[in-house]
Order: sequence, then structure tokens, then C-alpha cells
Amino acid sequence: MTFGFIFDIRRYSIHDGPGIRTAVFFKGCPARCLWCHNPEGQEFAREIMFWQKRCSRCGACYKACPSEAILNVHGYPVVLREVCSACGECVEACPFSARAPVGRDVTVDQVMQEIERDRVFYDESSGGVTFSGGEPLAQPEFLEALLAACRAVDIDTAVDTSGIAEQKHIQRILPLVDVWLYDLKTVDPVRHMEVTGCVVDPVLANLGLLTDNAATGYLAHSHNPGSEYGYRGP
Repeated sequence: MTFGFIFDIRRYSIHDGPGIRTAVFFKGCPARCLWCHNPEGQEFAREIMFWQKRCSRCGACYKACPSEAILNVHGYPVVLREVCSACGECVEACPFSARAPVGRDVTVDQVMQEIERDRVFYDESSGGVTFSGGEPLAQPEFLEALLAACRAVDIDTAVDTSGIAEQKHIQRILPLVDVWLYDLKTVDPVRHMEVTGCVVDPVLANLGLLTDNAATGYLAHSHNPGSEYGYRGP
């Protein structure tokens, strides 16, 4: 049985590829983009997210923490990330739902059950499922298993990626992907390292591979500060 690590599944998505889609967000990413819009997807571990606007400063969280990882700093709870074990005691103690666990282990079958619930919407809108993140290519075996499961039941697939991955992983799943959403940050090597913490060479090489295998060209839209290219696969 193949397991993966995700942080969300969003149904009825209209911004993650063509048509109405189900977006599956993988947890964990090798990049640290300065503008990351899913920071909860960066770490390859379970985390406790905190919404300050919901916090009443009641102190229940740091009283409940068995690791003493939450401090009261000028009336606000501050988490010591290096101490926090993400046990969830603070989540249970908070009366205002200001904290929530992020990240869970799932099987391919569990994810497919969620995906297939919306099949009628895919069929009516030419939609499907989009695997995003985080970085889905950082869990290549799990991604491949999900893509194969979708292909077996004729569900359109899209992979939303930064391209920061080994090319062998892309080559393996090429026959299983209908649409590639390629988030190219910048082609400048110095700037790419500054804003993502990763080298750009593999990103450009992988984009070249996808371009060579694109059957019907590409769709593109602005994605500040880079561009996101959508390729309909062969």
C-alpha cells in the first residue's frame, strides 16, 4: 500500500487547471519562495498552524503544552518551533479554534475516494484532479500511484509544479499527466537562488523536457514574480 503526506484536499476548485477540479495539496517542498502562498505546505512534517485573529490570549494553549513549547510574550502565545512536537494538545485546549494540525498520512485509496466524489463535475466541465502543494514531485512514488489510479478510471490529471525535481521522476509520469502547470519563478540563476533557495538549472532542463513533449502548445498567465505555464500533455 502506497502512503503519501498531504495537508489539504479542496473540492470544486476553478483556479487549479481547466474546468472544475479537485485539488490535492502535497505537504513538503524543497523551495522556500519568499512569496509562497501555501507556507503550510513547505515542511515535510506535521505542524500546528496558528490564526492570531482568533486568539483571545486566554493562555489555555501554553498551559496545555506538555513540551513547554509555547511562551507568553507580552500577552501573546509564541511557539518555539524547535521544541514543539506537534502533539495537538494546544489544539484541543484552544476554545476559539485558533490552532489546527496541518499534515496527514493518506493512502492512494483514501485520496481516490475523495476525488471520485466529484466525477460528475469533471465530466460536465472538462475538469479533473490537480496535484499541487507543496511540491508533488517531492513525493514521486505517491504521485505516480495517484496518477495511475486516475488514469485507470479515466479522470483528467494535472500536476502543478515548480520544476524543482529530478528529471527521472518527470519522465516516469509523463504518460500519466494530461496537463502540466509549471510555475517558473525566474530564469536568472542568481535571482532564482535568492528567492527560492534552489538552483535554476534543473528547472529549465525540466521545462525543456515538457516543451519537447507538449502536444498542443501551452497556455500561460502571469504569476508574479514569475510565470506559470500550462501544458496539455500528449
